[in-house]
Amino acid sequence: MLEVSGLGAGYGAVQVLWDVDLTVNEGELVAIIGPNGAGKTT
Repeated sequence: MLEVSGLGAGYGAVQVLWDVDLTVNEGELVAIIGPNGAGKTT
């Protein structure tokens, strides 16, 4: 299981993620999709 709580991230002064909570249970698949430059790798 993977559990994330209260995650935030940014580039310098630009905040791109705020207070993200995520739980992935065993056997589940999760995909993060979005356009280029949207912060998926962050």
